[in-house]
Amino acid sequence: MSVLKQVIDILNNRNLDTFKKINQIPSFDTLVGVKEASKIIKDSILQNKKIAVVGDYDVDGITSTCIMDIFFNDLGYRNIIFKIPNRFVDGYGINIDIVKELDADVYITVDNGINAFEVADFCNALNKILIISDHHKPLIVDDKEILPNAKVIINPNQQSCNFIQKDICGAVVAFYLCGGIKNELGVNIKLDNYTPFLALAIIADMMPLTSLNRILFKYGISNIQKSNITAFKIFKSIYGEINTQNISFNIAPTLNSVGRLEDAKIVLDFFREQNPTKADMAFRQLIEINNKRKNIQNEITKIALKNPRKSKKFILSYGENWHEGVLGIVASKLAEEFNMSAFCLSLKNGILKGSGRAKGGINLIHSIQNCKDLLLGFGGHSGAVGLSLTLENLDKFINELDKNCIIDSEIKHKETVYIRLCDIDDKLLEVLESYEPYGIGNEQIEFYASDILVVDSILLGKNKEHQRLQFRQNETIRSGILFNNKDKLVNKNVDITFNIARNKFNEIQLMINNINFRD
Repeated sequence: MSVLKQVIDILNNRNLDTFKKINQIPSFDTLVGVKEASKIIKDSILQNKKIAVVGDYDVDGITSTCIMDIFFNDLGYRNIIFKIPNRFVDGYGINIDIVKELDADVYITVDNGINAFEVADFCNALNKILIISDHHKPLIVDDKEILPNAKVIINPNQQSCNFIQKDICGAVVAFYLCGGIKNELGVNIKLDNYTPFLALAIIADMMPLTSLNRILFKYGISNIQKSNITAFKIFKSIYGEINTQNISFNIAPTLNSVGRLEDAKIVLDFFREQNPTKADMAFRQLIEINNKRKNIQNEITKIALKNPRKSKKFILSYGENWHEGVLGIVASKLAEEFNMSAFCLSLKNGILKGSGRAKGGINLIHSIQNCKDLLLGFGGHSGAVGLSLTLENLDKFINELDKNCIIDSEIKHKETVYIRLCDIDDKLLEVLESYEPYGIGNEQIEFYASDILVVDSILLGKNKEHQRLQFRQNETIRSGILFNNKDKLVNKNVDITFNIARNKFNEIQLMINNINFRD
């Protein structure tokens, strides 16, 4: 079988495109809770009740809030207030203090709230309405789902919901709620302006690029290119064409850094700002905060890598008064370095608080639910969790987690295709490009080539830490990029694994994942 046929078969078998066009997506009221919530919000609008929207300080939470902000502005409804909690002042998500502070009649959460048990009871006692829109996993106790006693819960992961796709982000849930309200009110509002925010959130929150997510992302990316929102114009001016790569590696980290270190309301204000000069100044501030985040993160990572506690299935590192805002990133670095699930925690006043990141198919949220009696609090996804516990419970937690690690039943392994350099051509690249966007659920195909001669090397980067290589196999020569490797490779025969991409000069380029010397 030819390489081209292999690649086409692999990509076709993924069954990515459930929806070919945006008008084919499921109607808004197919998401459980949307219809009921929309009726309540419609009545609240007609009675001019005060509505409060409470988001979260990451990209998903901020974009969810932006969608609701633009929607109510399009409606012309003014008796509404928006709140993105401050990580260090308010903590995560809605709480009783926020309810008191906002003093609204109706509270709508976006990207949070599924564990807001006390808030739900508090709102009920005051005859206030709480509508929870979230996508995080509900609490499971003895195989029974435990939900807050809110007026309405919109969450694809609740057991009563059979929505077409469970793995959607908070912004998509908020988008569906806005669509439901629009239909309930019978107003003519185009939702196209909201889809660029969906594109950011889907990638930033690491949602699978399949089914509903895929069509919403593709539509959102298309609308970014023609968006009149000043923030997106700035993104385009700096990064060029917006795609999964520059969202993942540039835009999302920059936006997330603000909530990690300062107040994420700064990002909300940036998206609201329509004056180009002021918006540009605001984005420069975001970049400065991100650079500060990188420095803090690098310092903690160096320490965390030195003496982590290693168990059978994961590693854990903690230190006194580590900056809580970067612990998730450090946990990711640990997971990559040791190729196993990792936790990074900060110790303060006998309490450990931090984040975990999954590796090797471990479902973290289900795993730590089995150890919930040892924790002060927890929440998150299969791949990423936040948690807190006392220092005295740490050893017990490590032992219990080792015993109760849950492996996802369907682990997607990366497909690797053997290839010769002569088989790499424009036709193959065009086929690969036709199945974009790539990301979680639609990973790039990895290629393997053996017995390749390195004929040239040029060092690149600020510290000359990367290489542009020239490879030859028989009469064929191809160029590639190898990151974070200064080894002398010229005149060496090597085996390589790589992805195939197009560089800025529209030329085929190999993105080297791994390189090994032949014996």
